[in-house]
Amino acid sequence: MKHIKNAFLLLALFTLSCESSKEVNPPQHHELSSNINEYFNQLTKIKKFNGAILLQKDGEIILSKTYNMKEAATPTLRVKKQSQFDIHSISKLMGQAAVVKLEGRNLIDRTDKVSKYIQDFPKGELITIQHLIDNESGLPRKFSKDYPNLISKSPAEVVELIKDEKFLFEPGTESVYSNLGYQVLYFIVSKITGKPFVQYLEDEFFKPLDMNHTGAHFHLKKDNLKSLVKNHEKDDDKIEVIPNIEKDGKNQAKIYSTNADLLKFINHVKKEPYRSQMERKNVIGWSGGGDGIFCHASAHLESEYELVFFSNYDDIPFGTILSTVEKIMTKQTYEMPKEINRKAIKLQPSDMEKYLGKYLVKDFNSGIFEFRIEKDSMIFYQNGERNTVLFAENDSTFFYGPREPDYFQFRKESKEEFKMIFMHKNIPFEGKKVSNKRG
Repeated sequence: MKHIKNAFLLLALFTLSCESSKEVNPPQHHELSSNINEYFNQLTKIKKFNGAILLQKDGEIILSKTYNMKEAATPTLRVKKQSQFDIHSISKLMGQAAVVKLEGRNLIDRTDKVSKYIQDFPKGELITIQHLIDNESGLPRKFSKDYPNLISKSPAEVVELIKDEKFLFEPGTESVYSNLGYQVLYFIVSKITGKPFVQYLEDEFFKPLDMNHTGAHFHLKKDNLKSLVKNHEKDDDKIEVIPNIEKDGKNQAKIYSTNADLLKFINHVKKEPYRSQMERKNVIGWSGGGDGIFCHASAHLESEYELVFFSNYDDIPFGTILSTVEKIMTKQTYEMPKEINRKAIKLQPSDMEKYLGKYLVKDFNSGIFEFRIEKDSMIFYQNGERNTVLFAENDSTFFYGPREPDYFQFRKESKEEFKMIFMHKNIPFEGKKVSNKRG
């Protein structure tokens, strides 16, 4: 299957290697840490995790461990406890914290309109700071055009490009994850403070919290990048190194950190004045990721635990990892990881006709997923490009590889209409049918 967001490729063979720290492990939390460790050991054994985890319960570190898959051809996979990694969208959580701090100094209000800071911004008189934080600005997830070497453009130049983007909806009426919206937020923080966004974070958070292994690739002079991990994707049966800095990325918040440093940040913002402003459903946290990497940092306020982890290998069941850790930490029933081996059944073209057409997946880069029948098989097209042949697991679920976790499922909405659910890394992305046109 061709690239969708991260590579969907066949498994490679590794041997299991784990190295642990001498973590503080109070007797009352031994069962929790043991169960979490067993879970990640099993994930690594079936080649579904390579990275490091840091887990805190009631203010004590109960698990600090690395999990490594080893193969001679890919020595770059190996991680250490002190490994630094690019945090990607976890910077959005830092952007929220910056707003809280600026509010406390009466330098910004979350009801402020974008037009107060960027006078000619489209719909700037309607978009509030809170809209940017909540992904309710109407701006798309990413640029609709490809800009050569975007990474070299200044924050001001990136904002100028954002001004040309078409809005997906009127500000405040819907919510769609928007990297572009947060670029605008970072830029506003920079305008208010008179310094680059990451320099403000350094002065107000990184340095005061002794986040000594945290910094940024751009706009911040700091000579502490010593142990940056390399990111990896699978390409067929091979593991490939992926560049940490993408040419089509944006340089305003290219932050790197370590598990230990991110835990310091999470412990800081789980307290007031941040807690009441940043909490969502009893959690303060964010996930990040790109080609070849996933990362996560969160404080679970009701359950009283904090989780930080990263994987420099993106063939992991990211959504399931988060939900399973929550189940273990709250002593719910959970399932251990196991290898997937899907079995295909035979469906007639007439059985699949009702699913054909185009679906808009707003939270997946506003992508158009199309399903056609060719030579009695269902074919998946992404944004007009043929991607792969699909196989039926049952009469409403289709997959592309027997050992791959991702799949497409069609669910009935009305007598004749269906919605499409794309399960990617065990995270659901919903598609709404926009056309019944057959390919």
